[in-house]
Order: sequence, then structure tokens, then C-alpha cells
Amino acid sequence: MADDVDVEASGLLDGLEGDARAERAELIPWLLERGVSIEQIRASSSPMLLASRRVIGDDGVYVSAREAAEKYDVDLELFERIQRAMGLPRIEDPDAAVLLRADAEAAKFTRDFLAAGISADELVQITRLLGDGVARAAEAMRYAALAAVIRPAATEVEIAQASEKLVSELAPMLGPLIQDVLLLQLRHAIETQAVTATERAEGQHLPGAREVTIAFADLVGFTKLGEALPPEDLERLAQRLADMTREVAVAPVRFIKTIGDEVMLVSPEPVPLLEAVLRLVDATDDDGDFPRLRVGLATGMAVSREGDWFGSSVNLAARVTGAARPGSVLVAESARDAIGDDERFAWSFAGARHLKGFKADVKLFRARRAEPAEE
Repeated sequence: MADDVDVEASGLLDGLEGDARAERAELIPWLLERGVSIEQIRASSSPMLLASRRVIGDDGVYVSAREAAEKYDVDLELFERIQRAMGLPRIEDPDAAVLLRADAEAAKFTRDFLAAGISADELVQITRLLGDGVARAAEAMRYAALAAVIRPAATEVEIAQASEKLVSELAPMLGPLIQDVLLLQLRHAIETQAVTATERAEGQHLPGAREVTIAFADLVGFTKLGEALPPEDLERLAQRLADMTREVAVAPVRFIKTIGDEVMLVSPEPVPLLEAVLRLVDATDDDGDFPRLRVGLATGMAVSREGDWFGSSVNLAARVTGAARPGSVLVAESARDAIGDDERFAWSFAGARHLKGFKADVKLFRARRAEPAEE
């Protein structure tokens, strides 16, 4: 096919001059030999990556949402909800061929999950959460892949060849990697997701509220840092906090989410959570380049929905965190009572505080590691 195309007359080099024109003229025949169409090249803002996109499903074939839904006997409205949950834009015309054939395969998975007993609303929630997480992972992979293939003085065709080779090697690993990570998370979630006797007796379809201990940890002075540091440095700080939190979040402790400069953890058992946040504070204190951390804990009833937790105990933990001093772990009375007299911890009473959103004053306690007993 490449021999049949007059690259100079195709218009694909319009606006390019010098080396840029010569490199594009070399790239186009190479792409055509791999089945990339002239239309795809013309429409692409980065033709260098078209070959690697082809490896992961961009064959240039488009179908309509109605075609995909009818092919797998899925309700069209539900299929469009699933598409939006995955991060694709709203489809204005369901009969327009605007979906890549690979993207339309989501209709098959929608059918299969519904057949397994997952409700439509639950499937949309699951898809939205997966889409959010995988989108961040895809962005990190994109950055890593480009960093691996782009080198000084590389021509367009050299970058295209290197990216195609890299993606061809990585693509077969992605499915098993995502599956392994998801199954690992499911194993730990099921292990720590207790279902009470009341819930079993009532036959509730979803587990309801249960007693858990909630912790928030945030970086002290993050707002002021934002006035002195560029956004990318702030992002790296927040990411380091998230990475350090994942390191200490060993089951039954669960890392839930990051909220800007703050992280959230939950555990059905309060003692492991207190141990985890004390390790986290120690780790940040030992790093001279890292801002100090403050942590708040509370225990109470909360309910899990869409991977997040809700309830007054969650709000209380957030308020307690705001009252904590830099480098300290502040514990609400509810969590202090739940932890009990564990000899690994030492306590000091921090007073009773009026916290926003709570009518009664809340008794607070500072937690630290107990000093080793002298011989």
C-alpha cells in the first residue's frame, strides 16, 4: 500500500519544513506498511504513536453505540452509562459510528456481569472506580513508555519503531498485571469485610454500617508550600505521602484514598491502624525534606460505598486530624476506648475540644509508642 501513495501529493506533509518534513516523509510509508490508513495519519496529532496504538486495539474501525448494544443484547442506555463511567465522552447520536471497535467490546462485559447477578447500578459504580484508577495508571505508563523511547536526536520513525516494539512487549502483560492486582485487593477486602449476624439474618444484599476505625493524615503547611513550590513538586510530595501510606497499610488496615495533601485509612481493628499511622509519622519525621504530618483517629459506625467510607465517625476523624499538632497522632475517645490498655502505646490527655459538626465536646488523647521498659 505504501508504494501506491504519493506522499508529497497526499497533503500529509503540508506545513512541515526541513528536517521535520523529511522525518514525516520517512514515517508515513512505514505506518502505511503496518496497516495505518491515510485518514488515521491525517487525523492524528502524533502520528509517531499510531503503530503502538494499533497494537493495543486502535484498528481504525468504528461502530455505533446502538450496533454494539444490539450485538451483545445490552440495553442501549445502560451501555452508554458504562461508556461514560469508563471516561469516554457522552455519545450524542447513538447511530453515529464514533466508537472504536475495541472500545465497543465493553458491551460484552456488561452483558456477562449482568448475567452473573451484578445489578446495573452496581456495575456502573464498579466501572467508574476502575476507570478512575486505571486512567491514572495509564497516564503513568504513558509517561514511562515515552521516557523509555524518546532520546535526543531520535527521528520520528525511530521513535515510532521503538514505541511499537515496547508496547508489543508490554501489552500481553497488562491484562494479567491488572487482574493480579485486582484479585489481590479483592482477597484483602473480603478478608477484612466482616458480615454481622444481623446482616445475615436480615439477608441484606449489601453489608450495612459496621464499626471501624478511621484515620486521616495530612501534610502540615501544604498550602504555604503551594506558594513557594511549582505544582509538579507539590504533586510529587502528595504522591510520596500516598506511597509511604501504602507501605504501612498492611491488612487489616486498608488504604482508602488521597484527598490532595491528605490520606485516609480504615481498619476493622483499631490497634493495627494506630501502629500503622505511628510508623507513617516516624517515616515522615525521619525524612528531613518532607513536611511534618499530623494524624487523627476515631472509631464508630460507618458504611462503605463505591470504595469510600461514610458516617459520623469519618467526619469525626477528619475533625480530630485538624486539631492535631504537627508530628502527632491525636485519638478521639471512641478510638482510645476501642484500643484499650495496650502496653505498646503511651497516652496523654489532650483535653476536650468542641469540633465543628459535633454538639458535645470530644475528649482527645495523644498516642505515642511506649518507651521500652528498663532492665
